[in-house]
Amino acid sequence: MININYNRLFNLRLAHTYYKNERGGGLKLKPTRDTLRILRGGKMLFKTIPFGVTILYRAVEGEVTPLVTLPDDLTLTFSLEAENKAEFLNITDLDETPARTYSASDILYFTNDPAPASASTDPEHPEEISHQLLDGIKNSLFTYEFSLGSAPEEVLIRVRNAAGTPVSFGKKVDGDPLPTTLTLSKKDDGSYDRQIDLRNKPTGRYTVTIRNTADDTTLREERFYVHDKLASRDILGIVDITYDSGTELLYDDTEEYELRFSRKETIWKYFIVNKNKKVRFSTENLSINDLGSPDYSSINFTREGPEPHPAVQINGLETVIFKSDDPIPFYEIPKTSIQLEKDPGDIVLIDNLPNPSHRGVVKKQGGILESEIYVFI
Repeated sequence: MININYNRLFNLRLAHTYYKNERGGGLKLKPTRDTLRILRGGKMLFKTIPFGVTILYRAVEGEVTPLVTLPDDLTLTFSLEAENKAEFLNITDLDETPARTYSASDILYFTNDPAPASASTDPEHPEEISHQLLDGIKNSLFTYEFSLGSAPEEVLIRVRNAAGTPVSFGKKVDGDPLPTTLTLSKKDDGSYDRQIDLRNKPTGRYTVTIRNTADDTTLREERFYVHDKLASRDILGIVDITYDSGTELLYDDTEEYELRFSRKETIWKYFIVNKNKKVRFSTENLSINDLGSPDYSSINFTREGPEPHPAVQINGLETVIFKSDDPIPFYEIPKTSIQLEKDPGDIVLIDNLPNPSHRGVVKKQGGILESEIYVFI
């Protein structure tokens, strides 16, 4: 009887701080067709595990030596998809930096650091992979169109690969490569465009840079992932797990990776609407008192404007507005014990004010995210 022995190459798990125990989110990782081809050729298997995936390789019976040895320089690519993309975007902070914020056309990009110092074989302390924001996915042959506010007559354009090396824009009619720097002239409508042919280049990240003709100022820069099969799909992101021949980590101990997502936090803004005339504002006042609850700290709420608000009425009714002094993180476990009280008498009108809907619209006011909650009393 022949025993078939498989060893784990790596585990790749998903974590999200919105969920209890940080597990959940309805995210799926799928290998690309090229990656499936590599796995089949290398006698490898792709399997789902709780909150992630694993890659296994077939080994010589009773050993860890692979039955088929793949090159040490290896990249395995996976698409990242969300079962409910709108809900995921509502609860997740996807900004790369304060200056580089997420927009609907962006793609999340994850890649490990192939250096041995970053690798982890400890499931309790995996290598955390944070995301970069790319400006989209392109086919290997595409036309890059853009406009500039200053609209100079001519600009320089370059394309660089993930290593930062300039690449050719394609080939001339005679088959020779085009230069790595081209000059573009402004069109009659004030825009610019250039066909970029990367069909003889590897899939992966590329950066398009626009410079002035003096070549001392960057006027525009965008980062794309080039992949013909993924360009037409509505995916959330791309994950590259890379091995470098210099590290000799391929077929070593099982590596542990984790894609970590952080929950959004917003200012909670309550609109208390005096629908049933429970408050006489001539003699009574409203306040919000947060008693604190498990998994949350107590937050102070401050009234915005007079009581009732002179400029805001909901359905023509008197309205009082309260805002949290600090942002409150989204969490799948509701925040309880936020009380609406009436003075004098410290009368509790509502024991547990509602939390904002995590499927609702989040507004940005002065660069700060706000969630609006409407309460009729």
